[in-house]
Amino acid sequence: MSAQKEAMTHGVESKEKEGESRVEDAPSATAYVPSDQKVTKQMIFFSAYIALAGWIFNFDLGFGGTVLQMAAYRKSFGHCAAKTDAQTGITAVVCSQTALQQGLVSLTLLFIALGGLLSGVVGKYWGRRGTIQVGALLAAVGAGGMLGTAGNFTAYLVCKCIGGLGMGHMIAAGPVYGAECTIASKRGMLLALYNIGLGTGNAAAAGVCWASSRYTHSNLAWQIPIICQIPLSFILGFGVLLFPESPRWLLTQGREEAAKASFAWFYNKPSPDHRDILLQVQDVQRHLEQERLTGKAATWTDIYSGNNLRRTVVSGLIMVGLAITGSKFVGPYGALFLAKVGIDNPFLNNFILAACTMAGSLPGPLVVENGGRRFSQLCGYASMTACMLIIAIVGSVVGQTSSKAKVVLLVFLFLWAFLFGMFIGTSVWISAPEQHNLQLRTYGQASTTWIYQIFGFAASFYGPYLLSVDYGNMGLTVGYFYAGLTFAMLVLVFVFVPETARLTLEQIDEYYLSGAMAWKTSTGRNKRIAMGTRDSEEASSD
Repeated sequence: MSAQKEAMTHGVESKEKEGESRVEDAPSATAYVPSDQKVTKQMIFFSAYIALAGWIFNFDLGFGGTVLQMAAYRKSFGHCAAKTDAQTGITAVVCSQTALQQGLVSLTLLFIALGGLLSGVVGKYWGRRGTIQVGALLAAVGAGGMLGTAGNFTAYLVCKCIGGLGMGHMIAAGPVYGAECTIASKRGMLLALYNIGLGTGNAAAAGVCWASSRYTHSNLAWQIPIICQIPLSFILGFGVLLFPESPRWLLTQGREEAAKASFAWFYNKPSPDHRDILLQVQDVQRHLEQERLTGKAATWTDIYSGNNLRRTVVSGLIMVGLAITGSKFVGPYGALFLAKVGIDNPFLNNFILAACTMAGSLPGPLVVENGGRRFSQLCGYASMTACMLIIAIVGSVVGQTSSKAKVVLLVFLFLWAFLFGMFIGTSVWISAPEQHNLQLRTYGQASTTWIYQIFGFAASFYGPYLLSVDYGNMGLTVGYFYAGLTFAMLVLVFVFVPETARLTLEQIDEYYLSGAMAWKTSTGRNKRIAMGTRDSEEASSD
């Protein structure tokens, strides 16, 4: 071990003499960035795998709300009674669910929150790979159970909640695993593949439901989307064995040799003792040691104290914005909403809506990498506010039953979905896990997932009530509600969320230690930090 330390020390001294990629952003800390490190095929393949977790998660959320509009689903789980049409005088059996029953489907989100919280404990001992495997197993078990629940709504909910526990493990561990194994210069672009997975999953759910809805008299209408979940969960659970454990998590467990081997695999280096690997390991260990200077072992309560409280709040705020600004309404209840406001072919239009979100996610990696995380969120919330306001104002002025109002609704709702996919969906899943420090990232992201899903449950639960004629009956004026929430998030992001693009996870630690204000950060400044040059303001203050 002493020989290894001497080699690492010699490497650092050589690096300082050469002046390559050493960054000084805080008086007491320097962060190492490999000067010649490029994206490897291992990182690309790995990031695509992480995207599968997002695919499964959003597929589950998407079909869970869409099936509410299916006749076969309402027949299996709703209340059926004879009803006479007042205009035609024809009597037919009509099956329906109450707003409460529709809202209870979102109970799954509370179990996703619980799963996210439990992932903190699982991840502490079993790592990122083990957490994903636990999530995949629970998701498969829940989906298998749901297939046999026709006619028993309670059993359907119980099985869906079991699957929710698994989803919570997946979305808590997946983005963190990805953030810890990719290089800083391209981390945004690589992890943006996760959002493409989310968008693809949502579009796939809408497409499958559109096709299966034609089984109007068969339970296959709502069972086919569930069947799709089972093989994908197994692929996710077994596929994780193709990749090494997160090197940064391994270092928190004191497993230095395994961490070196993991870094070497992801960075495509010929040996775990390659100079860049030794320097990277030393840099992570130095930051771990700084975090341990308090002299006590890290516990989950530490994320709510001291400097870590700010990081926990910012990470939670980023994901709360995703929950409350319309995604939990448009995604699960898109078909229901379109049917309520008189749009023909709600399943087809819901598929187009989901396809727009997926299309927006395609340029998302370029935007979040070159513009930045904070930039993407500010642009997204500003443009989404405008879309919702236009929908609501036109509905108020020309009337919600007007054909012009319906055209405006579809155009700007499709535009809203595209902008959401490009700006918000891409950036938040990258930005949120970046906020936590290394030693507490498992607990921190578990807390973020918990908070996100609590707000997500609330946003999803009141969706049917906003539309129900017996309660909100808001129709197109629901746009005012979401425009207000989105504008509030725009202000909060401007004040509290820093730009983290192009920074290593260790350099983000240094930002939080500096106490700098979020609105003073930018991607341009971060690029100068990554290149080892001093910001002009910093230089003038020296």
